[in-house]
Amino acid sequence: MCASGEKHEQSTEKNVKNGSWSYEEAFELTGHGWYNYKVLIACSLISVAMALDMFGFAITVAAASCDLDLSISQIGILAGSPFAGLLFAYPWGYYADTRGRRRALLLSTAVGSLFGLLGSFSVNWQMMLVLKVIGCSFSTASFTLTITYLGESTREKNRGQYIFVMMSMNLATEFFSYGLAYLVLPLSFSLPMSLLAISFNSWRLFNIILAAPLGIGALLMLSLEESPKFLSDKGEEDKAIEALKRIFIANGGVEDDFPVETLHSTCQVKEISFCGSMAQQMKQLFMPPLLWRTMQLFYVISLTCSINNAFVMWFPTMLDIVFKAIATESEEVVFCESINEVSVPGGNATATCNGTLSEETIFSGIVASLFFSIINLSVARFASWRRLLLIIVLGVAGLSCVMIIVIKQPIASVIFFSLAQITAVGTGGIASYFVDLYPTSCRSLAPSLGFMLGRLVSLSAVVLIGATVVNHCSAIFYTFAALAFSGCLVSVFLPL
Repeated sequence: MCASGEKHEQSTEKNVKNGSWSYEEAFELTGHGWYNYKVLIACSLISVAMALDMFGFAITVAAASCDLDLSISQIGILAGSPFAGLLFAYPWGYYADTRGRRRALLLSTAVGSLFGLLGSFSVNWQMMLVLKVIGCSFSTASFTLTITYLGESTREKNRGQYIFVMMSMNLATEFFSYGLAYLVLPLSFSLPMSLLAISFNSWRLFNIILAAPLGIGALLMLSLEESPKFLSDKGEEDKAIEALKRIFIANGGVEDDFPVETLHSTCQVKEISFCGSMAQQMKQLFMPPLLWRTMQLFYVISLTCSINNAFVMWFPTMLDIVFKAIATESEEVVFCESINEVSVPGGNATATCNGTLSEETIFSGIVASLFFSIINLSVARFASWRRLLLIIVLGVAGLSCVMIIVIKQPIASVIFFSLAQITAVGTGGIASYFVDLYPTSCRSLAPSLGFMLGRLVSLSAVVLIGATVVNHCSAIFYTFAALAFSGCLVSVFLPL
């Protein structure tokens, strides 16, 4: 196992003379400039692209329901298909930890974009389902991979801030998807494609736009280096030094001025089989000294993901119900009472095809996304206070869940319902914990498994809400509040 903060007895003056440096010293010599900004741009774009590909697909399904003659059950199957990617979290973590972060990102973004584009030409819902499952099995890996790659390609001084910035860009996805839908879906054109017996129309164009950023991200990755930390710990010292030198030059340095000739105390990682590596990596995560941290982080990431994702997925439906109730009811509307009066799984094919979401719902989604993006950008400067921030966002989410029930004014309830999604702001801090607290050999696996668990719990939460919200609306929000407060308690024991 490689230690990330080793102390060395050699002085800097001696290192300059013999050209031998520790990895940390050598990486600091590369400076901070254009290359680091390019890494941040690429990782942020890929993070947004993955979220568009995964969550924006729900809008595509709704828009395609008439064209593909979808039933309600088929819409549900398609809308849930992006979550199939969570099943591939471990293989991607293993691949990145043994073959390279950059290579894994290139593969996941390129293939994910390709299948996303192919899905735009689906002739039926079965074809769309298969293509989406395959595509998201690649694209969903990009999120956790970008966390590791960005963390290892950024010096410690800027690492937490960069991860927070990337996460804030990810939160803007909802704004992009709603904004694109508002601009693209109303377009009335139909171009016959006789070979496929389909017509190319606005929802197909919308899906192409959603898939394109992944391809652009893949192109950006071609201009970046493999993580020097990965190369160093894998024992490929010459490649690590060459990567560091190219980063130094990209940041404005002169090649002949780069003093590093060798890296001392470089870890040598032995090549072992898939099963052997799996056992070794899993053992590190679930054995002391990492066991306690793994349990803490997995629990907290499950809460932040599930609370946010469950509310995001139900945001359009629930807000649309409330806003329509406000428009039609003469007396004051109560949030849960308006939900109890309808069948949540309902809607019919005609309503879905006609796009019956109210303008208030669409604009609420845009405003909420902008609000959380601004909040996350604002707290980026306080990245070193990540434990306190995590406690605060979970506390705010828990309090908001309570206020949804307690407050009887409908608009106030809608505001608190939106505010409960603030747990997403805490994922940046959790992501930085994964980078800082785990050795290089399992630094991709740990967040991959953590976010896999988070998505699995999210999927369960979405399904549970759909099955129980009509008859047990208040109980659901009180349960979420209790879970959020428990997350505050667990977060108290995380390191600063």
